Amino acid sequence: MNTINPILFVADKMLGKLARYLRIIGYDTFYQSSYPDQRLSELVKEGRILLTRNHATARQYSNSIFVDCDLVKDQLNVVDNAITLTRDRRDWFSRCLVCNSPLSKTEGEAARQNVPDFVFFKYHKRILFCPTCKRFYWPGTHRQRMLERLKDWGF
Repeated sequence: MNTINPILFVADKMLGKLARYLRIIGYDTFYQSSYPDQRLSELVKEGRILLTRNHATARQYSNSIFVDCDLVKDQLNVVDNAITLTRDRRDWFSRCLVCNSPLSKTEGEAARQNVPDFVFFKYHKRILFCPTCKRFYWPGTHRQRMLERLKDWGF
């Protein structure tokens, strides 16, 4: 991913699952289930590309992508066709899937106290932590299923 001028997204309230998958593959993707008046405008002015399922909203912003599909697989393809998403996996699973913050490595004792014992002993060097919402992440079966899904989708 281009870290000098990273691609930033904001997804409207109808694209929560797409926002989650963009975060999985390392993109800074702002998402809320609802936006106060003018919040989308502020986020687009910050340089974010607006992802929307609303025709009128897409026409309102020149820096937007109209996503006219229901399935996340197809939604990712629409975004990929518009801007060519990275296939570089180095940034995958580097952002919190819930709040979008960059993840940090954990200190041993913090991870030990907050994840199941079997997880700590199996993944202790690969456990990541979200400093904003305090969630812990590790490369378990859920992550493997996401990787398989993305591979099936061409990523």
